[in-house]
Amino acid sequence: MLVTVATLSPTLLAGGAADTIAGNVTRLDAALASLRSAEPGLGLVLLPLGCLGGGAAVATPWADDAPGAAPRHPALAALARIAATHGVWLAGADEFAGDIRGFVLDAAGRLVLSQASIAAGRGAAQVAVADGPAGRLAVLVGDDLLQPEYARLALFAGAELLLNPCAERLDERSEARHLSRGARAWENHAAVLAAGLDCALDPAGAPVAAATGRGLVAIWSFSGQPLVAGEGPAAMATLDLAALRARRAETWINFPAQLRTGVYAGVYAAAARGEYPPRTAAPLPLAASGIVPGTAAQAAAPAPSPAAAPAGDAYVALMMQTHEAFIGGPDDRDATIADNLGRALGLARMFCMQPNTRLLVLPEFALQGSDGPHPHEYWERVGIRIPGPETAQIAAFARQCDVYVCAMVFEYDPEWPLRYFNTSIIVSPAGEIILRYRKLQCADLNGLLNVTTPGNVFTRYVERYGYEALVPVVDTPIGRLGTLICYDANWPELWRALALKGAEVICNPTSEIHSDRRQHWYAAKRAHAAENRVYVAMANAGSEQFRPGAPVTGMNRGHSALIDYNGQLLACADGPGVVPLTARIDLGALRRARAHAAERAGRFRPEAVAAAYERFEGFPLDCFLDKPMISAAEGPALVRAQLERLYANGVYRRP
Repeated sequence: MLVTVATLSPTLLAGGAADTIAGNVTRLDAALASLRSAEPGLGLVLLPLGCLGGGAAVATPWADDAPGAAPRHPALAALARIAATHGVWLAGADEFAGDIRGFVLDAAGRLVLSQASIAAGRGAAQVAVADGPAGRLAVLVGDDLLQPEYARLALFAGAELLLNPCAERLDERSEARHLSRGARAWENHAAVLAAGLDCALDPAGAPVAAATGRGLVAIWSFSGQPLVAGEGPAAMATLDLAALRARRAETWINFPAQLRTGVYAGVYAAAARGEYPPRTAAPLPLAASGIVPGTAAQAAAPAPSPAAAPAGDAYVALMMQTHEAFIGGPDDRDATIADNLGRALGLARMFCMQPNTRLLVLPEFALQGSDGPHPHEYWERVGIRIPGPETAQIAAFARQCDVYVCAMVFEYDPEWPLRYFNTSIIVSPAGEIILRYRKLQCADLNGLLNVTTPGNVFTRYVERYGYEALVPVVDTPIGRLGTLICYDANWPELWRALALKGAEVICNPTSEIHSDRRQHWYAAKRAHAAENRVYVAMANAGSEQFRPGAPVTGMNRGHSALIDYNGQLLACADGPGVVPLTARIDLGALRRARAHAAERAGRFRPEAVAAAYERFEGFPLDCFLDKPMISAAEGPALVRAQLERLYANGVYRRP
């Protein structure tokens, strides 16, 4: 189940005429001969976008051929002959008289897959797949792979290897695109190959400026690990298909198996109908803030005041990386919460009193800690009410320091008996709770907590609060704010829902521990910030005590950060420990970047995926509608059942 694959970034001739294409095929023939000489067992080679015309459009229009037939297009037929000569599968892409197409040729020279560019199309999109030497293949051309939902279309069709023939360039977004390709591997448990055109020459042998990009050869494993990356001319790696399928069989942190497409289908459908606001700072109605209608918080919440906006649309955010003491039980609840809040807010105060600091983000579990599942009677006594005395203390701090505060709590809501939620709130400088978000992707499915998520009680939740309360945003003088919590960050659909609703700054309380998977989680978070053009203010715990009086440990990795809209780390704690991390958010720069012509041209098309999310049988909703989860072990059992559905539907293949 091992197969060697390669990506190729050749120097080609620029031109769409037959003689130029013939010269390029000759160059590719020589490159393939060299690769096969170095690795006789080579199974698949990915060529860049522009592999035939060297960045110029191929003059002859694309010819639609049935899968498995010899290609009729003369340029593709020439490429098919060298695939057969060398006995390798070839994949690539080019523009055929204005039609951008990806393709896969098998080792016999037959066309087994063709894929139109999704970005260049209209309406609903489909992604074709074909079984090849490295598993089931899909081609996502150019920037299509940078849109996570387009990669989901490939996953829904059962793809295990995502091929990305592209025309890479060197600019301020280069690193972000690289992170996005790795994120697609991480999110979908799929291997990813990318190849970008290095250089194109004119008949005199001089580089053609319009067709000269940045050579790219890169391969990622199904874990999101970069196996090899460079600028060319070629890269090779051995993929373990059996290991990929074994990873997909795990219930633990299985992103595709835990994807609740039913939660997000409505977001894409509404966006396709044009119902969501543009990504600007236009005010939203209060109902979209996530405040429960009819409560005192709704009545008291003030309208945003543009006069309070910081000068120049720039301000400082504080990501308060704290020490967390865990509650031992109801008897030490109040003292532990008071200790945690006192230490965190006491240190934050000197930074928040500075006039340009406008936002404070606290980590996940900063008030109560988290030591696993407990009976629901425990959470009735230990959980925090919203509003309640603990949120009142946060509100007092927000008023005194004139800052917005984002905090996470384990919430007990009497309206949901025998249940508790992992909830983040945003409190305004007026001391009002202006947003409440309940974590959509939590530890319930991984056997860690018997917590309730809105997806588990979806029908009743939407009936009670409305669909928009699932992913709330709120307009403020410091930007349109949203929040997601820890494990949530691994679902690009949630990031997209926030962005489609206009979020500009996403507060991210998190609890991320040292592990072999953390670096890819972190890199994917940076990718999502860039893909959605948002700032991410991430606060992680720096240390913890599992019981009152227990030793202080460094299970949590720290590394709190402010990530900008290009995926860059503007500031990052270099490790664990108590760290008050400050960094500058510039809303004006963000809004100018969003308005840039190149940004508008590459925007996501929700209509391309809305129907697919509606059809795909994702993780079931309402699985704890009638009876709350009692044992945390119930979650992995449901994931195992979903895995069986994925096997039965042909989306996953058994190890």
